[in-house]
Amino acid sequence: MLFLKKINELPGPMADFIRFAGRLADEKKINAYVVGGFVRDLFLGIPDYDIDLVVEGDGIAFAEELSSKLSLHVVTHKRFGTATLSGLEGFKVDIATSRKEIYEKPAALPTVSKGLIQDDLFRRDFTINAMAIAINSPCFGKLMDFYGGQDDLKKGLIRALHPLSFIDDPTRILRAVRFEQRFDFKIEKQALVWIKEAVHRRMLHIVQKHRLRDELILIFKEKAPIKPLKRLYALCGLTYIAEGLRFQRHWPNYFHEAAKKIAWYREHFLHKRHIEPYVIYLALFFYPLSLKAAKKAMLDFAFHKGVSSRVVSLKENTLKIKKELSKKNVVPSTVYRLLEPLSYEVILLFEILARHKAISGHIEDFLFIYNGQRLHIKGEDLSRLGLKPGPYFKKVLDDILVAKIDGKVRDREEELGLARKLIHLK
Repeated sequence: MLFLKKINELPGPMADFIRFAGRLADEKKINAYVVGGFVRDLFLGIPDYDIDLVVEGDGIAFAEELSSKLSLHVVTHKRFGTATLSGLEGFKVDIATSRKEIYEKPAALPTVSKGLIQDDLFRRDFTINAMAIAINSPCFGKLMDFYGGQDDLKKGLIRALHPLSFIDDPTRILRAVRFEQRFDFKIEKQALVWIKEAVHRRMLHIVQKHRLRDELILIFKEKAPIKPLKRLYALCGLTYIAEGLRFQRHWPNYFHEAAKKIAWYREHFLHKRHIEPYVIYLALFFYPLSLKAAKKAMLDFAFHKGVSSRVVSLKENTLKIKKELSKKNVVPSTVYRLLEPLSYEVILLFEILARHKAISGHIEDFLFIYNGQRLHIKGEDLSRLGLKPGPYFKKVLDDILVAKIDGKVRDREEELGLARKLIHLK
Protein backbone atom coordinates (compact mmCIF):
# COMPACT_ATOMS: atom_id res chain seq x y z
CA MET A 1 0.00 0.00 0.00
CA LEU A 2 1.36 3.42 -1.02
CA PHE A 3 0.28 5.21 2.15
CA LEU A 4 1.44 2.41 4.43
CA LYS A 5 4.87 2.81 2.86
CA LYS A 6 4.75 6.59 3.30
CA ILE A 7 3.83 6.28 6.98
CA ASN A 8 6.75 3.92 7.47
CA GLU A 9 9.04 6.53 5.90
CA LEU A 10 8.09 9.13 8.53
CA PRO A 11 10.63 10.03 11.26
CA GLY A 12 10.67 7.24 13.84
CA PRO A 13 8.93 9.10 16.70
CA MET A 14 6.06 10.20 14.42
CA ALA A 15 5.49 6.72 12.98
CA ASP A 16 5.69 5.19 16.47
CA PHE A 17 3.15 7.67 17.83
CA ILE A 18 0.69 6.99 14.99
CA ARG A 19 0.93 3.23 15.55
CA PHE A 20 0.53 3.65 19.32
CA ALA A 21 -2.57 5.82 18.79
CA GLY A 22 -3.96 3.16 16.45
CA ARG A 23 -3.47 0.43 19.06
CA LEU A 24 -5.19 2.58 21.70
CA ALA A 25 -8.10 3.09 19.29
CA ASP A 26 -8.27 -0.71 18.90
CA GLU A 27 -8.51 -1.09 22.69
CA LYS A 28 -11.27 1.52 22.86
CA LYS A 29 -13.07 -0.08 19.91
CA ILE A 30 -13.24 3.22 18.01
CA ASN A 31 -12.04 4.13 14.52
CA ALA A 32 -9.13 6.56 14.28
CA TYR A 33 -7.54 8.32 11.30
CA VAL A 34 -4.82 10.75 10.35
CA VAL A 35 -6.51 13.38 8.20
CA GLY A 36 -6.37 16.60 6.21
CA GLY A 37 -3.21 18.53 5.42
CA PHE A 38 -1.03 15.87 7.00
CA VAL A 39 -2.32 13.28 4.52
CA ARG A 40 -2.03 15.73 1.61
CA ASP A 41 1.58 16.55 2.47
CA LEU A 42 2.38 12.88 3.03
CA PHE A 43 1.21 12.17 -0.51
CA LEU A 44 3.22 15.13 -1.89
CA GLY A 45 6.35 14.15 0.02
CA ILE A 46 6.37 17.42 1.99
CA PRO A 47 7.54 17.28 5.63
CA ASP A 48 4.67 18.15 7.97
CA TYR A 49 5.25 18.18 11.71
CA ASP A 50 1.62 18.72 12.72
CA ILE A 51 -0.37 15.50 12.90
CA ASP A 52 -4.16 15.78 12.71
CA LEU A 53 -6.07 12.83 14.19
CA VAL A 54 -9.82 12.26 14.02
CA VAL A 55 -11.64 9.60 16.01
CA GLU A 56 -15.20 8.37 15.60
CA GLY A 57 -15.82 8.78 19.30
CA ASP A 58 -14.85 11.17 22.08
CA GLY A 59 -11.78 12.97 20.77
CA ILE A 60 -11.05 14.74 24.06
CA ALA A 61 -11.23 11.54 26.13
CA PHE A 62 -8.98 9.82 23.58
CA ALA A 63 -6.46 12.68 23.74
CA GLU A 64 -6.46 12.66 27.55
CA GLU A 65 -5.77 8.93 27.65
CA LEU A 66 -2.97 9.28 25.09
CA SER A 67 -1.44 12.09 27.13
CA SER A 68 -1.62 10.00 30.30
CA LYS A 69 -0.03 6.93 28.74
CA LEU A 70 2.76 8.90 27.01
CA SER A 71 3.28 11.57 29.72
CA LEU A 72 2.35 14.42 27.38
CA HIS A 73 0.77 17.82 27.96
CA VAL A 74 -2.81 18.16 26.72
CA VAL A 75 -4.92 21.28 26.09
CA THR A 76 -8.61 20.64 25.47
CA HIS A 77 -11.27 22.71 23.69
CA LYS A 78 -14.55 21.19 24.82
CA ARG A 79 -16.73 23.49 22.71
CA PHE A 80 -15.21 22.05 19.52
CA GLY A 81 -14.46 18.54 20.78
CA THR A 82 -10.74 18.98 20.09
CA ALA A 83 -7.46 18.70 21.97
CA THR A 84 -3.77 19.39 21.33
CA LEU A 85 -0.91 17.22 22.56
CA SER A 86 2.56 18.66 23.09
CA GLY A 87 5.79 17.31 24.51
CA LEU A 88 6.45 14.98 21.58
CA GLU A 89 9.78 14.78 19.81
CA GLY A 90 9.73 17.47 17.10
CA PHE A 91 6.01 17.49 16.31
CA LYS A 92 2.60 18.22 17.81
CA VAL A 93 -0.75 16.49 17.49
CA ASP A 94 -4.29 17.84 17.17
CA ILE A 95 -7.07 15.38 17.97
CA ALA A 96 -10.72 15.94 17.10
CA THR A 97 -14.03 14.19 17.38
CA SER A 98 -15.33 13.24 13.96
CA ARG A 99 -18.14 15.67 13.23
CA LYS A 100 -20.48 17.16 10.70
CA GLU A 101 -21.36 20.81 10.24
CA ILE A 102 -24.46 22.76 9.26
CA TYR A 103 -24.24 26.43 8.24
CA GLU A 104 -27.48 28.05 9.37
CA LYS A 105 -26.63 31.25 7.49
CA PRO A 106 -23.87 32.34 5.09
CA ALA A 107 -20.46 33.34 6.51
CA ALA A 108 -21.47 32.33 10.06
CA LEU A 109 -19.73 29.78 12.24
CA PRO A 110 -21.29 26.33 11.73
CA THR A 111 -23.39 24.26 14.10
CA VAL A 112 -21.37 21.13 14.91
CA SER A 113 -22.56 17.62 15.80
CA LYS A 114 -20.93 14.19 15.94
CA GLY A 115 -20.58 12.31 12.69
CA LEU A 116 -18.68 9.60 10.86
CA ILE A 117 -15.39 10.06 9.03
CA GLN A 118 -17.18 10.63 5.72
CA ASP A 119 -19.14 13.49 7.32
CA ASP A 120 -15.96 14.92 8.80
CA LEU A 121 -14.16 14.92 5.48
CA PHE A 122 -17.13 16.46 3.64
CA ARG A 123 -17.04 19.53 5.91
CA ARG A 124 -13.48 20.33 4.81
CA ASP A 125 -12.52 23.01 2.33
CA PHE A 126 -11.05 21.16 -0.67
CA THR A 127 -10.83 17.59 -1.91
CA ILE A 128 -7.03 17.55 -1.46
CA ASN A 129 -7.61 18.22 2.26
CA ALA A 130 -10.51 15.77 2.55
CA MET A 131 -8.62 12.50 2.75
CA ALA A 132 -7.92 10.25 5.74
CA ILE A 133 -5.74 7.24 6.47
CA ALA A 134 -6.97 4.60 8.91
CA ILE A 135 -4.57 3.83 11.78
CA ASN A 136 -6.44 0.96 13.49
CA SER A 137 -4.37 -2.21 13.29
CA PRO A 138 -6.66 -4.31 11.05
CA CYS A 139 -6.79 -1.61 8.33
CA PHE A 140 -3.64 0.41 9.08
CA GLY A 141 -2.63 2.54 6.08
CA LYS A 142 -5.97 2.31 4.23
CA LEU A 143 -6.82 5.52 2.37
CA MET A 144 -10.29 6.99 2.82
CA ASP A 145 -10.86 9.19 -0.22
CA PHE A 146 -14.58 9.69 -0.81
CA TYR A 147 -14.30 12.88 -2.88
CA GLY A 148 -11.42 12.31 -5.31
CA GLY A 149 -8.67 14.13 -3.44
CA GLN A 150 -5.90 11.80 -4.58
CA ASP A 151 -6.84 12.29 -8.21
CA ASP A 152 -6.98 16.09 -7.77
CA LEU A 153 -3.53 16.03 -6.18
CA LYS A 154 -2.18 14.24 -9.23
CA LYS A 155 -3.89 16.75 -11.55
CA GLY A 156 -2.86 19.74 -9.45
CA LEU A 157 -6.40 20.99 -8.84
CA ILE A 158 -7.98 22.91 -5.97
CA ARG A 159 -11.57 21.63 -6.01
CA ALA A 160 -14.32 22.61 -3.55
CA LEU A 161 -16.67 19.95 -2.28
CA HIS A 162 -20.03 21.62 -2.96
CA PRO A 163 -21.58 24.75 -4.57
CA LEU A 164 -22.09 26.62 -1.28
CA SER A 165 -18.55 26.08 -0.04
CA PHE A 166 -17.46 29.73 -0.45
CA ILE A 167 -20.85 31.07 0.65
CA ASP A 168 -20.80 29.05 3.86
CA ASP A 169 -17.20 30.04 4.58
CA PRO A 170 -15.82 32.89 2.44
CA THR A 171 -12.37 32.56 4.05
CA ARG A 172 -11.98 29.46 1.89
CA ILE A 173 -11.37 31.85 -1.01
CA LEU A 174 -8.13 32.97 0.64
CA ARG A 175 -7.19 29.37 1.39
CA ALA A 176 -7.88 28.30 -2.20
CA VAL A 177 -5.53 30.98 -3.46
CA ARG A 178 -2.88 30.17 -0.86
CA PHE A 179 -2.80 26.46 -1.70
CA GLU A 180 -2.98 27.14 -5.43
CA GLN A 181 0.09 29.35 -5.31
CA ARG A 182 2.01 27.29 -2.76
CA PHE A 183 1.76 24.06 -4.74
CA ASP A 184 1.66 25.66 -8.19
CA PHE A 185 -1.80 24.12 -8.71
CA LYS A 186 -4.89 25.56 -10.42
CA ILE A 187 -8.27 26.34 -8.93
CA GLU A 188 -10.66 23.98 -10.70
CA LYS A 189 -13.06 25.68 -13.15
CA GLN A 190 -16.27 25.02 -11.26
CA ALA A 191 -14.69 26.12 -7.99
CA LEU A 192 -13.63 29.33 -9.74
CA VAL A 193 -17.25 29.95 -10.77
CA TRP A 194 -18.36 29.43 -7.16
CA ILE A 195 -15.66 31.84 -5.93
CA LYS A 196 -16.81 34.51 -8.38
CA GLU A 197 -20.40 34.05 -7.24
CA ALA A 198 -19.33 34.53 -3.60
CA VAL A 199 -17.34 37.62 -4.54
CA HIS A 200 -20.32 39.02 -6.47
CA ARG A 201 -22.45 38.53 -3.34
CA ARG A 202 -19.78 40.40 -1.32
CA MET A 203 -19.34 37.48 1.06
CA LEU A 204 -15.82 38.60 1.99
CA HIS A 205 -17.28 41.89 3.22
CA ILE A 206 -19.70 39.99 5.47
CA VAL A 207 -17.43 37.43 7.12
CA GLN A 208 -16.00 38.27 10.54
CA LYS A 209 -12.80 40.30 10.28
CA HIS A 210 -10.80 38.19 12.71
CA ARG A 211 -11.35 35.13 10.51
CA LEU A 212 -10.01 37.02 7.51
CA ARG A 213 -7.09 38.17 9.67
CA ASP A 214 -6.09 34.59 10.46
CA GLU A 215 -6.11 33.66 6.77
CA LEU A 216 -4.14 36.79 5.84
CA ILE A 217 -1.47 35.95 8.40
CA LEU A 218 -1.13 32.48 6.86
CA ILE A 219 -0.66 34.10 3.44
CA PHE A 220 2.08 36.38 4.81
CA LYS A 221 3.75 33.31 6.33
CA GLU A 222 4.08 31.67 2.91
CA LYS A 223 7.57 31.52 1.38
CA ALA A 224 6.56 33.89 -1.43
CA PRO A 225 3.47 35.80 -0.19
CA ILE A 226 3.42 38.17 -3.16
CA LYS A 227 2.12 35.35 -5.40
CA PRO A 228 -1.12 34.65 -3.49
CA LEU A 229 -1.62 38.39 -2.88
CA LYS A 230 -1.46 39.10 -6.60
CA ARG A 231 -3.82 36.24 -7.40
CA LEU A 232 -6.20 37.25 -4.62
CA TYR A 233 -6.38 40.80 -5.94
CA ALA A 234 -7.13 39.53 -9.46
CA LEU A 235 -9.98 37.36 -8.17
CA CYS A 236 -11.67 39.61 -5.65
CA GLY A 237 -9.74 42.82 -5.01
CA LEU A 238 -8.76 43.98 -1.51
CA THR A 239 -11.48 46.43 -0.47
CA TYR A 240 -12.95 43.93 2.04
CA ILE A 241 -9.66 44.41 3.93
CA ALA A 242 -9.48 48.21 3.70
CA GLU A 243 -11.39 50.66 1.53
CA GLY A 244 -9.20 51.92 -1.28
CA LEU A 245 -6.52 49.24 -0.85
CA ARG A 246 -5.11 48.20 -4.22
CA PHE A 247 -2.34 45.91 -5.40
CA GLN A 248 0.75 48.12 -5.68
CA ARG A 249 3.03 47.79 -8.71
CA HIS A 250 6.11 48.18 -6.50
CA TRP A 251 5.07 45.38 -4.11
CA PRO A 252 6.90 42.61 -6.01
CA ASN A 253 10.20 44.53 -5.73
CA TYR A 254 9.63 45.39 -2.08
CA PHE A 255 8.66 41.81 -1.19
CA HIS A 256 11.71 40.50 -3.05
CA GLU A 257 13.96 42.94 -1.19
CA ALA A 258 12.28 41.96 2.07
CA ALA A 259 13.07 38.27 1.48
CA LYS A 260 16.72 39.15 0.82
CA LYS A 261 16.91 41.38 3.89
CA ILE A 262 15.32 38.70 6.11
CA ALA A 263 17.88 36.14 4.90
CA TRP A 264 20.69 38.66 5.52
CA TYR A 265 19.42 39.36 9.04
CA ARG A 266 19.19 35.67 9.87
CA GLU A 267 22.74 35.14 8.69
CA HIS A 268 24.18 37.93 10.86
CA PHE A 269 21.84 38.71 13.76
CA LEU A 270 19.53 35.82 14.57
CA HIS A 271 21.43 35.31 17.85
CA LYS A 272 20.59 38.90 18.89
CA ARG A 273 16.84 39.18 18.55
CA HIS A 274 14.13 37.07 16.94
CA ILE A 275 12.16 38.68 14.13
CA GLU A 276 8.84 37.68 12.57
CA PRO A 277 9.21 37.77 8.76
CA TYR A 278 5.43 37.71 8.23
CA VAL A 279 5.15 41.01 10.12
CA ILE A 280 7.51 42.63 7.59
CA TYR A 281 5.36 41.47 4.68
CA LEU A 282 2.16 42.46 6.49
CA ALA A 283 3.52 45.96 7.20
CA LEU A 284 4.49 46.39 3.54
CA PHE A 285 0.96 45.33 2.59
CA PHE A 286 -0.70 47.97 4.80
CA TYR A 287 1.88 50.70 4.14
CA PRO A 288 -0.04 52.28 1.18
CA LEU A 289 -2.87 53.21 3.56
CA SER A 290 -2.93 56.52 5.40
CA LEU A 291 -1.96 56.44 9.06
CA LYS A 292 -5.62 56.80 10.05
CA ALA A 293 -6.71 53.97 7.73
CA ALA A 294 -3.86 51.73 8.89
CA LYS A 295 -4.84 52.25 12.53
CA LYS A 296 -8.46 51.49 11.67
CA ALA A 297 -7.48 48.27 9.87
CA MET A 298 -5.39 47.13 12.85
CA LEU A 299 -8.36 47.78 15.14
CA ASP A 300 -10.99 46.25 12.85
CA PHE A 301 -9.03 43.04 12.37
CA ALA A 302 -7.90 42.91 16.01
CA PHE A 303 -4.30 42.22 15.12
CA HIS A 304 -2.05 41.42 18.06
CA LYS A 305 -0.79 44.55 19.81
CA GLY A 306 2.82 43.82 18.84
CA VAL A 307 1.90 43.50 15.15
CA SER A 308 -0.28 46.63 15.17
CA SER A 309 2.41 48.72 16.86
CA ARG A 310 4.94 47.77 14.17
CA VAL A 311 2.57 48.68 11.31
CA VAL A 312 1.70 52.01 12.95
CA SER A 313 5.33 52.71 13.88
CA LEU A 314 6.37 52.28 10.25
CA LYS A 315 3.75 54.76 9.11
CA GLU A 316 4.58 57.28 11.84
CA ASN A 317 8.37 57.24 11.53
CA THR A 318 9.34 56.53 7.92
CA LEU A 319 9.51 60.11 6.62
CA LYS A 320 11.24 61.41 9.74
CA ILE A 321 13.86 58.63 9.75
CA LYS A 322 14.50 59.01 6.02
CA LYS A 323 14.92 62.78 6.38
CA GLU A 324 17.31 62.55 9.34
CA LEU A 325 19.45 59.63 8.11
CA SER A 326 19.87 61.04 4.59
CA LYS A 327 21.58 64.18 5.92
CA LYS A 328 25.33 64.63 5.63
CA ASN A 329 27.64 63.96 8.59
CA VAL A 330 25.11 62.09 10.71
CA VAL A 331 26.79 61.19 14.01
CA PRO A 332 26.43 57.64 15.41
CA SER A 333 24.46 58.80 18.46
CA THR A 334 21.78 60.32 16.19
CA VAL A 335 21.40 57.00 14.41
CA TYR A 336 21.19 55.24 17.76
CA ARG A 337 18.59 57.60 19.22
CA LEU A 338 16.40 57.30 16.11
CA LEU A 339 16.53 53.52 15.75
CA GLU A 340 16.98 52.13 19.25
CA PRO A 341 13.29 52.47 20.29
CA LEU A 342 12.09 50.62 17.19
CA SER A 343 11.58 46.92 16.48
CA TYR A 344 14.05 45.18 14.19
CA GLU A 345 11.22 44.46 11.73
CA VAL A 346 10.54 48.19 11.39
CA ILE A 347 14.26 49.01 11.10
CA LEU A 348 14.64 46.52 8.25
CA LEU A 349 11.53 47.98 6.62
CA PHE A 350 13.08 51.47 6.69
CA GLU A 351 16.02 50.16 4.72
CA ILE A 352 13.76 48.40 2.20
CA LEU A 353 11.55 51.46 1.67
CA ALA A 354 14.32 54.08 1.67
CA ARG A 355 16.38 52.46 -1.12
CA HIS A 356 19.17 54.85 -0.10
CA LYS A 357 22.82 53.81 0.21
CA ALA A 358 23.64 56.16 3.10
CA ILE A 359 20.57 55.08 5.07
CA SER A 360 21.46 51.43 4.52
CA GLY A 361 24.92 52.15 5.85
CA HIS A 362 23.58 53.83 8.99
CA ILE A 363 21.15 50.98 9.65
CA GLU A 364 23.85 48.35 9.24
CA ASP A 365 26.18 50.32 11.54
CA PHE A 366 23.39 50.42 14.12
CA LEU A 367 22.82 46.67 13.92
CA PHE A 368 26.50 45.68 13.80
CA ILE A 369 28.04 48.29 16.12
CA TYR A 370 25.86 50.74 18.04
CA ASN A 371 23.07 48.47 19.21
CA GLY A 372 24.46 46.21 21.88
CA GLN A 373 27.04 48.68 23.19
CA ARG A 374 27.34 48.28 26.95
CA LEU A 375 28.81 50.51 29.63
CA HIS A 376 31.45 49.39 32.10
CA ILE A 377 29.86 51.39 34.90
CA LYS A 378 26.51 50.72 36.53
CA GLY A 379 24.05 52.41 38.86
CA GLU A 380 26.05 51.51 41.95
CA ASP A 381 29.02 53.41 40.54
CA LEU A 382 26.85 56.52 40.33
CA SER A 383 25.73 55.97 43.93
CA ARG A 384 29.36 55.83 45.06
CA LEU A 385 29.90 59.15 43.29
CA GLY A 386 27.13 60.64 45.45
CA LEU A 387 24.17 60.58 43.06
CA LYS A 388 20.94 59.53 44.75
CA PRO A 389 18.81 56.93 42.91
CA GLY A 390 16.09 58.50 40.79
CA PRO A 391 15.13 59.52 37.24
CA TYR A 392 18.46 61.30 36.74
CA PHE A 393 20.25 57.96 37.11
CA LYS A 394 18.94 56.82 33.73
CA LYS A 395 19.70 60.16 32.06
CA VAL A 396 23.33 60.07 33.21
CA LEU A 397 23.80 56.48 32.02
CA ASP A 398 22.07 57.27 28.71
CA ASP A 399 24.29 60.31 28.15
CA ILE A 400 27.42 58.27 28.87
CA LEU A 401 26.25 55.54 26.47
CA VAL A 402 25.68 58.12 23.73
CA ALA A 403 29.17 59.51 24.35
CA LYS A 404 30.59 55.99 24.06
CA ILE A 405 28.74 55.38 20.79
CA ASP A 406 30.23 58.63 19.44
CA GLY A 407 33.69 57.51 20.55
CA LYS A 408 34.10 60.21 23.24
CA VAL A 409 34.67 57.68 26.03
CA ARG A 410 36.36 54.33 25.61
CA ASP A 411 36.93 52.59 28.94
CA ARG A 412 35.71 52.45 32.52
CA GLU A 413 37.90 55.32 33.73
CA GLU A 414 36.68 57.66 30.98
CA GLU A 415 33.08 56.67 31.71
CA LEU A 416 33.58 57.48 35.40
CA GLY A 417 35.21 60.79 34.49
CA LEU A 418 32.22 61.80 32.35
CA ALA A 419 29.83 60.64 35.10
CA ARG A 420 31.58 62.95 37.60
CA LYS A 421 31.17 65.90 35.21
CA LEU A 422 27.49 65.18 34.57
CA ILE A 423 26.74 64.78 38.29
CA HIS A 424 28.61 67.98 39.06
CA LEU A 425 26.55 69.85 36.43
CA LYS A 426 23.28 68.60 37.92
